[in-house]
Amino acid sequence: MRKLSLPLILCLLAALLLASCSATPAEVDTEAPAEVEEAAPETEAEAPVQEPVLEVIGLDETVSLTLADLQAMPAYEGYGGLKSSTGTIFAPLPHKGVPVIQLLDLVGGLEPGYGINVVAKDGYAMTISYDQLMHGDFTTFDPVTGDENEIEDQLQPVLAYERDGALIPADEDGPLRLVMLTPEKTQIVDGHWTVKFVDQIVIKDLGLDWSLMMEGAISEEVDRGTFESCTASGCHTASYTDDKAQEWTGVPLWKLVGWIDNEEKHGDDSYADELAQQGYVIELVAADGYTVTFSSADIYGNDEIIVANMVNGNPLDDDSFPLQVIGPDLTGKQKIGQLTQVNLKLDEAAPAAEEEMEEEAPAEEAPAAEPVEGAALTIGGAVAEVKAYLLEELEALEMVELTVEHPKKGEQTYTGVLLSDVLAQVSINDDAATLVITASDGYSTEAPLADVLACESCLVTIEDGTLSLVMGGLDSGLWVKDVILFDIK
Repeated sequence: MRKLSLPLILCLLAALLLASCSATPAEVDTEAPAEVEEAAPETEAEAPVQEPVLEVIGLDETVSLTLADLQAMPAYEGYGGLKSSTGTIFAPLPHKGVPVIQLLDLVGGLEPGYGINVVAKDGYAMTISYDQLMHGDFTTFDPVTGDENEIEDQLQPVLAYERDGALIPADEDGPLRLVMLTPEKTQIVDGHWTVKFVDQIVIKDLGLDWSLMMEGAISEEVDRGTFESCTASGCHTASYTDDKAQEWTGVPLWKLVGWIDNEEKHGDDSYADELAQQGYVIELVAADGYTVTFSSADIYGNDEIIVANMVNGNPLDDDSFPLQVIGPDLTGKQKIGQLTQVNLKLDEAAPAAEEEMEEEAPAEEAPAAEPVEGAALTIGGAVAEVKAYLLEELEALEMVELTVEHPKKGEQTYTGVLLSDVLAQVSINDDAATLVITASDGYSTEAPLADVLACESCLVTIEDGTLSLVMGGLDSGLWVKDVILFDIK
């Protein structure tokens, strides 16, 4: 056998090693594409998914939108600010968002006779009519003086997600807020139109039928069309602007009574003057049975006490629909909403108007409460002394934990101070009837004081220095966030 030399052996070993090394990359190359293809779907699945922040609810369909969806839509940029119910001016700031009309197009658009409810997370809702959306028909104020003004640019209702170049903070008033914008810094609007924490826009029919039953010397059922014909220009129409800059329009109560106090419905003799001056009882009844009485002498020739069917040019919201009694000198109890009946007690004597007004004078003379600077919560109005709560004083009160039915979220557990305990720290006048609640952005609403004091599921919660109301069993519009003022009337 031939012997191999050492150099030859080394060469053969080197060749074998090179052959084995060249096989390994070939195998890796074959498997690599399969590994890449399998990994790609896993990467896509890990991408975060945004939650919807808005529902647009039409007559036949509903669309849910995320913040990214809204940001991908054509945007409107302009300036908007507000004037609060206390007169505080929030100067116009640049905003960016989606025009409300554009959002409605996603569910078929808006037709004449319809409007929308812009609904906040706490259940507060503002009704806006077709004409307001299409023509920007809102009262505007000068951003410097706060006086009512007229502007050349048409207001654009926009659901904004940016303010002053940044996203609107979800824990303050966002992520979405309704604003009225114009290209220039020439206007602000009443704060009630700038709904914060918006999470729904709902198309609604503003043309529901209704009727008012009236009983007196004769019986009369007044339907919607008949009532509206009386509010036409040049007929019996009357209007009243309240302290929230809302304009109520309708028919003076005394002229409505004139339809049924004798056989003459219209004309010079339609109102029985002599009978009214003698004094009889006028009974007004709401849909839930709540009843208010007036003396005929109270309303005699008084065009400021009106039965309103419209506010700011819109049909009334659910709390007042179809009719609301309103006027500058009425107490909270007398401002009856959801009016369905008018009954004249022609044989029942009523006290003279002068005597009743004297009894009510102390409550009417109480000045409107204003927030005390530096206080977390101010309680004023018909009280012996204004109470200005510091945050630490509220936190020192007894805290309770309650499970309460939220208007939209179902049963929730809340921790806070009983609202009745907060109000118990002030001496309230005996004739006080109404609690007016005001938030930091100017939003204001009211509730019967007796209902609030009796409520065992009403709390003031404290979170990050902000006060919010939990109002179990009461109207959803009373679940107010960022509360700063209680005005008792």
